[in-house]
Amino acid sequence: MKNRNILISIVFCLSCLAGGRAEVFFAADTVNVPQQEVAAADSTVNEKKQLHEERKADRKEAIKNESEHIKTEIKDAATELEESVKEELQNKKEAIKESFSRTKANLTEWFNENIAANTVGEFAEIQRQNNQAFCDYIRSPWEDYTLEIRERNQMEEGMFFTGKSPKNGTDSVLVVQVVSVIEPLKHILPPVPENYYEGAGTEAVSNLVSKQQFAAFKFYGQDIKVYYNPTIRNINLGKGLEKGVAKVWQYLSDQEFDPVLFQLYQYKEELGLNDYQYYLLTRQFADLVFNKAKKGENLIFTVFLLNQTGYDARIAQFQGEGGSQLAVLLPFFEEVAYTPYLRIGNNSYYLMDIMPGKKLAQSSVKVYNKAHANATHPISIRNEPQNAKIAPIYGKFQGYTFDERMAQMQTELPAGPMELYADADFSDLMNKTFLYKLLPETDSMVSKRQDANLKDRLSEREIQEIKIINVSQFLNRALSSQTKQSARLGTRHLYPETMFFKRGSGDILDRSILLCHISNRILKIPAILVVYPNFAMAAVCLADGESSPESPFYMGDYVEWNGKKYYLCGKLPKAVKEPGAALIYRW
Repeated sequence: MKNRNILISIVFCLSCLAGGRAEVFFAADTVNVPQQEVAAADSTVNEKKQLHEERKADRKEAIKNESEHIKTEIKDAATELEESVKEELQNKKEAIKESFSRTKANLTEWFNENIAANTVGEFAEIQRQNNQAFCDYIRSPWEDYTLEIRERNQMEEGMFFTGKSPKNGTDSVLVVQVVSVIEPLKHILPPVPENYYEGAGTEAVSNLVSKQQFAAFKFYGQDIKVYYNPTIRNINLGKGLEKGVAKVWQYLSDQEFDPVLFQLYQYKEELGLNDYQYYLLTRQFADLVFNKAKKGENLIFTVFLLNQTGYDARIAQFQGEGGSQLAVLLPFFEEVAYTPYLRIGNNSYYLMDIMPGKKLAQSSVKVYNKAHANATHPISIRNEPQNAKIAPIYGKFQGYTFDERMAQMQTELPAGPMELYADADFSDLMNKTFLYKLLPETDSMVSKRQDANLKDRLSEREIQEIKIINVSQFLNRALSSQTKQSARLGTRHLYPETMFFKRGSGDILDRSILLCHISNRILKIPAILVVYPNFAMAAVCLADGESSPESPFYMGDYVEWNGKKYYLCGKLPKAVKEPGAALIYRW
């Protein structure tokens, strides 16, 4: 019994220790445990607890190390796989590239053997046959034709408004009726030599450079260098018109002329030349090769190259002051004034190198009336300053910048119809000089007027009137037909560059076109051109509202078009017949 009580007391004591108690109370029949035994028991428990924590930390560290190891292995495996895939892709890429190269080489070889050689051969054969047939044809007698000359109507002088009202209170308003609308001229695409391709001229140079024979010259400041086979110039015209020209033509067609043709046409493309400027380029080259031959071999060569390009140029013989001589005939797409021409069928062919003032024997021009088989295109003189690719020369006039080189090119163009000049955009330099000089000047005039009129804000109509009058004053002051420097300028319309280059040349039509361009493109005020047989005037569509009695547009003459009033920017001269009816050109 006693032993049983002792056992129960020990079990109870241990259970209390496990529960964290510091003191233990026993029943009357329990036994007291010594203090050192309790301390020993506590130490044992702490050691076990610490050992458990250490094992837990060890397991955590082991798991962490194992995780890092697995990540490293995965990364290494991914890198190895990526490199393997890249290597495999590179191998496949090289294989595909090699296969493509072999295929391309095979196709190129096949094309050259089966298509290109045959095609080029066919073109060459067709070209040879056409030249041979043409030689046979021009050996027959040529026909006589009569020369004519178109003249341009001279314009009455006129001025734009200067800021003062032209009305005296008794004048009535003139309402101009529109007879018809002048339409812009059509554009035509230039021909392309049948065998020509991009870079053909460069390739021709590489094939001919060993010949060490070339013609080098300046063309509007651009360095031109054309390689050619020197045998091409070993021909003389000889005696007899038809037989002589046919002999030269036959010789040229048997020579290596395609490389020369490709080089010249590539310059046309690179420099942005129009059809007539391409003729000038070809002519300048032919003059150098044949040293401006007196008999006309240079002219035949020029026509020969133009025909091979696709232009319907021709050779003619006329009686000049020095006797019988050859000349080039060009079929311009647009009507040209003050250049002698003859008509073959429905087409006009203009005689080059002949000034209108020379005495020309009528009915003495001989020419064949059938064109070369390749020569199907007329020659356009359309000038597009905005597409110029030749480096400009900066010029100054009245503080405005313009392109002198563009002006030089324009003055060498034949005198075309009014529509060409009205339809032409500004060059890049002219556009900038109007945007960055003229436009700020007109804005400044508006600001000054607004500052002087602090009580009332200017209306949109008043602002437009101030701008138009400011531009009109500039054009009246800077440009006038009285300052034309040559009779030749008086026979043609002028582009803005030419007007500035010639220090103010231009008549009322030229200035009116320029005013319309500035109004439409710079000031953003709609404008049209009112055209009479001997006068022209710009007309502007002003914003809604009424002009003040001090304005020159107060009770002003106008044209009504599409339901809107376009007010004339100046007075009509008394010399204008039927002022109430006119043509208009609209943009």
